[in-house]
Amino acid sequence: MKAFLKKIFNLFPAFIKEPLYRMRMKRAKKRVIETWISKGRPYPPPHAIKQRAVENFREKSGYQILVETGTYKGDMMEAQKRNFRSLFSIELSEEFYNECCQKFKKDKHVHLLLGDSGTMMAEVMKKINEPAIFWLDGHYSGGNTALGNTQCPIFGEIDAIFNEKGTDHILLIDDARDFNGTCDY
Repeated sequence: MKAFLKKIFNLFPAFIKEPLYRMRMKRAKKRVIETWISKGRPYPPPHAIKQRAVENFREKSGYQILVETGTYKGDMMEAQKRNFRSLFSIELSEEFYNECCQKFKKDKHVHLLLGDSGTMMAEVMKKINEPAIFWLDGHYSGGNTALGNTQCPIFGEIDAIFNEKGTDHILLIDDARDFNGTCDY
């Protein structure tokens, strides 16, 4: 039944599909957040909470550029691609980078970069000429995530951001609990 409904849905033109998709995603995100709250807000929060934080800052600031480090599977870019005029994401893992290039190949406003975000951020900064929201999440997480010269390139990222003129940017740092002075944090 689900496959049949998906086929029917795909027959609709984009101007109908887009609002339906947004409604569906909004409901799904709301359920995840409600479940998390009902369980006493355990740590770590679900990705939907992080997505909501980015959305809230976009709404309050009106900024139209999102820069992310640590693309991973592209979940943040997928959640935000309809909310921003231009999105940049830096990924160290060639495997994840290639997967996301396929995933976002039709989204011309999503710009993916392969490399260490601690050094690549300077390149991104040259491409933006207005305030942006930064979602800094480019750290080594074990498992199949990539490990660069440091476990956490955030100091290089922040240096690149503040070395450019204009510092009206919004910086959101994921996994701030890890900043305890060990492992490059």
